[in-house]
Amino acid sequence: MSAPVAQTHAAAHLAGSRAYFAVGSTPMAASLAAVYTDALFPDAPSVKLANSNRNAEQAFANWLAANTAALRTLVRSQFVNGEGLAHMRFTRRGELRLLVLNNEQLDRSISRDIENGGRIIAGVELDAADNVVAYHVLPDAVDQPFATIAPARRIPADDIIHFFEQKVAGQRRGISELAPVLTRLHELEKLQDALLARANTAALFGGFITDATGNAFGDATARPPEADLSLEPGALRVLPVGTDIRFPTMPDTADAPGLLKAMQRDICAGVGIPYALATGDLSDSNYSSSKLGLEAFKRRVKATRASLLIPLVIEPLYRRWALLRLLNGQATAISDATFLFPDWASIEPKKEAEADVILLNAGLRSRAEIISSRGRDIQDVDAEIAADTFVPKAQPGQTQETENA
Repeated sequence: MSAPVAQTHAAAHLAGSRAYFAVGSTPMAASLAAVYTDALFPDAPSVKLANSNRNAEQAFANWLAANTAALRTLVRSQFVNGEGLAHMRFTRRGELRLLVLNNEQLDRSISRDIENGGRIIAGVELDAADNVVAYHVLPDAVDQPFATIAPARRIPADDIIHFFEQKVAGQRRGISELAPVLTRLHELEKLQDALLARANTAALFGGFITDATGNAFGDATARPPEADLSLEPGALRVLPVGTDIRFPTMPDTADAPGLLKAMQRDICAGVGIPYALATGDLSDSNYSSSKLGLEAFKRRVKATRASLLIPLVIEPLYRRWALLRLLNGQATAISDATFLFPDWASIEPKKEAEADVILLNAGLRSRAEIISSRGRDIQDVDAEIAADTFVPKAQPGQTQETENA
C-alpha cells in the first residue's frame, strides 16, 4: 500500500462489517473467532500483587471472573472488527463497572487539527507529543434501535479501553484480523455451494422416454404448463414428439476435497490459527505435527497477551479498580500486579511432569517458575498443600519407608 495508515483507516469499517457478516454466516469464520477468543481469554487470570495482599488479590480476581463475559466480548470484537472499545465507569457505591461499546461509536468522521499542536485522527485525540489524551465517542451505536443523533462526546483516555493491534506505524484504529482472508472465505463458500449444487443435481437420477409417433403416451401431446419438464429422483418423463435431451459433460470434481482443504489451510495460515483447531480435522495429523503447530500457536497467544491484552486491557482495569479502593479507604497504596492465565491443557501430562521434576532436581527450574507456567501462584499451591489432609499412597514397587527416604 502506498499510504498504509490512510488506507488502513479507510478500509477498517468495511472490512469489519464484512468480517462480522462472515462470522455470523459462515462456519469457518465462526470457528476462527471462537478459537481465537477461547485461546486468548479462556478464563479470568489469577492475580499476584507485589505486596502479597491476599485479600486484594482475591478481590480483583473475583471482579475479573464476574466480568469474564464482557472481557471475552472485547477480545472477540478485536478479532472480528479489529478493535475492542470499552468505557470504565463506577457505580454509586464506588465500584468499577465495565461497559463494552460498539467500536463504531468511536467516531471515524472526526479528523482535524486542534490547538496546542494536537490533532484528532478518526476519533482519537492526540497531543503535540503524540500521546492519546481522549476519545470522541458517540452516545449510541449507529445501528442501535432508537439511536440518537447527538454528537460525539469527548471522554478522557484514562476512562477508555481501546484494544487493537498496531500493524503500521502511526495507525490509530484497528482493522479486522480476518481482513487478509475475507476474499478467500467468500470463495470457499462459493466453492462449497457449487459442489453442493452439483451433488444435488447428481442425486436427481431419472429417465426420459422419446415417443417417435406421439401416440404411445398422453404426455407427448401435452401443452404448457402440463408439458413443462422437471427432473425428480426416480421419475420417468415423456419427451414431446421430435425432441431429445442431452446433458453436457460436467467438469470432474475428484480433487474437490483436496481443494477445499487447501483453501481452509490457506485461511488458517492467514489468521495464524492451526488448521486442526479451526476445523477439527485431524485426519492428516500426527502427534509431532500437531504438537509443533500447537506450540507455535501457544507462543503467538502468549505474545498477544503480553503485548496487547495485559497492557491495554487488564492493567488499566486493575489500576482503576485499585484507585477506587484507595479512594474508598479500602487500601493504602496501589501495588504492582502480575497476571497469570490458566495453563493450556496438556497433551501428555505425565511426560511434562517428569520433565519438570528432572529440571527441578537439576537446578534448572524453580518451583515458582513451574507453578507460574501452569497459571497458578506458588503461595496458593503451598497453602492448599498445607491445608490438605490427604496422604498419598505408595507407588507400586515402593514402600512408605523408601518414599520417606
